[in-house]
Order: sequence, then C-alpha cells, then structure tokens
Amino acid sequence: METLYFFGMLTAAIVISRTPLRYPFQWMETFFHELSHGIACILTFGRIHRITLEFNGAGCCSTYGGWRIPTLLAGYAGAVTWGAVIYLAGWTLSTTEDIFLLNVLIGALAFSLIFWMRNLKTILITVIMMTVFWVPTLIPHSNLPAYAIEFYGIYIVQSAITAPLALIDGKHVGDGADLADITLIIPEGVWIALWFTYAILTTFWLWQVTIPPQERLTEYLHWLPLL
Repeated sequence: METLYFFGMLTAAIVISRTPLRYPFQWMETFFHELSHGIACILTFGRIHRITLEFNGAGCCSTYGGWRIPTLLAGYAGAVTWGAVIYLAGWTLSTTEDIFLLNVLIGALAFSLIFWMRNLKTILITVIMMTVFWVPTLIPHSNLPAYAIEFYGIYIVQSAITAPLALIDGKHVGDGADLADITLIIPEGVWIALWFTYAILTTFWLWQVTIPPQERLTEYLHWLPLL
C-alpha cells in the first residue's frame, strides 16, 4: 500500500507538471534551487545580493564572494534535498507539526522576500507560493496539511530530476557550464549526470524509507556485504 501511495503521489506530480497548474509548484523548486545557491555561498563566507524568480520557472541568485564550486553545485542538488526533506516531514510529522512546518516555509519565503527580493514579479511569485503553503493550514484538523506537504516535496524532487537535463542544449550556459569553465578538466555533461543521478537515487531512497522494512529491496540483497 505504501508503494502504491508513493508512486501515486509521484505520478500526480508528473501529471500536474504537464498542466498550467504546475506553476506554483515549479516556482517552489526554483526558489529552493536558488536558495541553495545562496546558502552554499553564505557557508563559504560569501553573501546573497538578490534572488530573482520568473513566471516561466527560471530564476537567478546573485551572490558576492564565497567558493564558486560548492555554490554552483548546490542549486540542483539542494532542490532535490529540500524536496526530500519536505516529503519526509509530511510523511512522519503529526498534524500540529505539519502546520508548524508550513508556517516555517512561509517564514522562509517572507525572510527571503524582505532581504533578497527586489522586483515586483519576484515578489508576486513569492506571495503566491506563501498562499499555497498557507491554504492547508486553514483545515488543521484533517490530513490535508500532511498530503499537501508530501505533494510539495515530491513535486520538487521530480522537477529537480529533469531540471538539469535542460542544460543539454549545446549553448554552454548554466551551472554545469560554469563548473566546466572553473574546473577546466570536468565537462558540463559530467556535472549534469551527477545531478541527475543524485536526484534519481534520492527518489529511490524516499520510496524505500517510506515503505515497511520487510518490503524494502535491501531485504533481498543480503549478499551485498559479501562483495
């Protein structure tokens, strides 16, 4: 049943990603992508100048200082990680804790809006995302907050699976191209493959940790330690 639920939620996210309903959730993935760039920059002693979001799902995090390699790596990897954490939170937390988490996410958006967002388009997109996070809190005595959090998380994860593949366009533009230019010896395709693989493995891990232990594939791989 848990496997059916997980893949049902994943399928719903994929279906919605093909419709106009995708935009608020696509913006979430973009926001966490750009925020991850910013956090990595701050952790390597840089600072965020501005976060910009576009209606089509594009975004940009302008930074000063910091270490470029982890800052660039953090975008796609960070979005997947944020999505996984959010999904697991919806899976494991109580209703009261779900409401608290939604308020924390609203707070994170509000904090980013105050300190790093400047243009009207980005502000409008952020307010819409805050509203999407806020709506489930209106029905606290139900499963809606948990279902909403799980959906937000799994949507971000599945979106982050395909996002790096958009860099395969021959234009040599984006995080992968920048990393290739910095490292000189590691081409853009390797970075794209790294992000894609991480996203796939994270999705597999999410599935495995949310089903009963006796149903996990590791139960059928007892011979692995012998290798």
